[in-house]
Amino acid sequence: MSRMIVVDPVKCTNCHMCELACSLVTTGAFTPGKSRIRVHAFPADFKHIPLTCFQCASAPCARVCPAGALLQGEGLVRFVKEACIGCRMCMLACPFGVIAFDEPTGVISKCDTCGGDPECVKFCAPKALEFRESALAEAPKGRDFARRVADAAKA
Repeated sequence: MSRMIVVDPVKCTNCHMCELACSLVTTGAFTPGKSRIRVHAFPADFKHIPLTCFQCASAPCARVCPAGALLQGEGLVRFVKEACIGCRMCMLACPFGVIAFDEPTGVISKCDTCGGDPECVKFCAPKALEFRESALAEAPKGRDFARRVADAAKA
């Protein structure tokens, strides 16, 4: 079972501190657009669902990477930036749509859990994020998945 960032959508307040913390640590600047975690907002339902890499045990992104830039092991999908050829095959394979492409560098970006101590979790004041063991099943991509989580949290 993998350790991953698990979300409690009831606690998320849409403050975006997770995005700010992530972008600061990964880019050195407060640039939420370059964050490796994204908060999907559903204002009509007052729901906010942060999503990031699920560190899938099956790692479809790693299986399709022709350059070997994504390596699955020890409960983490690691990214080797120097090996990435920018083909974006991993983006297509990711069942959650959480891998992004960084135009200036020409390579993808994905959560690496900050080496096992995710900054987004530390800076989440309402404690909506937790880094722990989880066996969540794979599901459809990004916003569609977040919508299902929001729907499930209505009860």
